[in-house]
This record gives sequence, structure tokens and C-alpha cells, in this order.
Amino acid sequence: MPRKADRHRRISLLFDLFAVSNRVRVLLRQAMADAGLRPDEYAIYSAVFKVGPLTISELAAVVGMPLTSVSDYVQSMTSRGHAHRWANPADSRSFLVALTEEGLAAHGAARVSFAKVTNRVRRALPLPEQEVIRALHALDDAVGQVLTELAAEDRRQRQPAAATSRARQPSRLTNGRVGVARGSKRAKTEPHETEPRRPAKR
Repeated sequence: MPRKADRHRRISLLFDLFAVSNRVRVLLRQAMADAGLRPDEYAIYSAVFKVGPLTISELAAVVGMPLTSVSDYVQSMTSRGHAHRWANPADSRSFLVALTEEGLAAHGAARVSFAKVTNRVRRALPLPEQEVIRALHALDDAVGQVLTELAAEDRRQRQPAAATSRARQPSRLTNGRVGVARGSKRAKTEPHETEPRRPAKR
């Protein structure tokens, strides 16, 4: 018979992930209490350190967070002097982000506490670390695929609704005159047409 403590693991795959992520959050918060960076901040700094320089959109994709949340993190980092931004030469509408010397120092100091607790978790694993990492990456890919599918389905559902809404809207004023429905004796003025100018009186 399964142990009573194992019953929660029989609920569902995503529930297990939810529960483990919460326990990891508690573990890191305790282990990095004096690290100088919160665990969530350390994650953002690590992404910039490993992948940067990168845009805020790219950073959001790496850490799997909303763009607005990542923007807040970057704003906090720059206000501390831990990151700097400059115009992206490949796209003038975006900025690139990288850690400053102060940011690298803060990340390095926090990494000491993070590495200690990571090594303890590694030693406690009942199976090779690479197998766990492969499973996590496979789950991440599956979740990403479903998110893409849901976004496509949502777009398809919105298109007919938007077309119906436009069809039900009343005729708009066109060049100062109301368009007349098809079949009326009065000609309808098309939106792209303009009234001919009358010659000015001399």
C-alpha cells in the first residue's frame, strides 16, 4: 500500500509540478536569506548573466514571465546600478540589457548560497541529474506547445466575433453624408471617394 505521505503525488502531473515549485521556492528563500538577492531576483540576474546582452522580450521568453513583470525587474536592476541598457542596433524600438560590474558582483555573491543548496539537492536526488533535467525540458516544451496552440485557438475564435461586430455597426458618415444601403435609389459615396472642389468665386 502507498504511504500516506505519497497520496498527494497521485493527484496529477501538473499538481506535482505546482507542489514541487512551491517547495523549491521555500527552500531557496530559506537558503538565500542572507545572499543579498532574493531567489527570484537571482534567477533574473542569472538569465542576463548567461544569455545577455538581450532584449527585455528575449529575457521574458527565457524566464517564462510576462513582459511587464520582467520590465519591473530590469527597472529595479538599473536603479541599483546592477544593469545598464542601450539601444538595440538591430531594432531601434528595443533595448539591450546587461549586468554592470556591480551587478556581476551581486550575482557572484548570491551564487555562493545558491550553489550550496543546489549541491545538497543534487546529493539527495535518487536518479542522475541529467535525467531530471531532460524530463524538465520535455515538460517545458510540452507546456510551450500547448500555450501556442491555445493562443492560435483564441485568435481563431476572435476573428468571427470581430467580423460579426463590424457587420452590425451602423453606417458611418462619409464625407458629410450617410452611406445608403445597397438597392437604394440614392447612390452611396464610397469611403475613398472625395467631393469634387467647386471653383472659387472671383
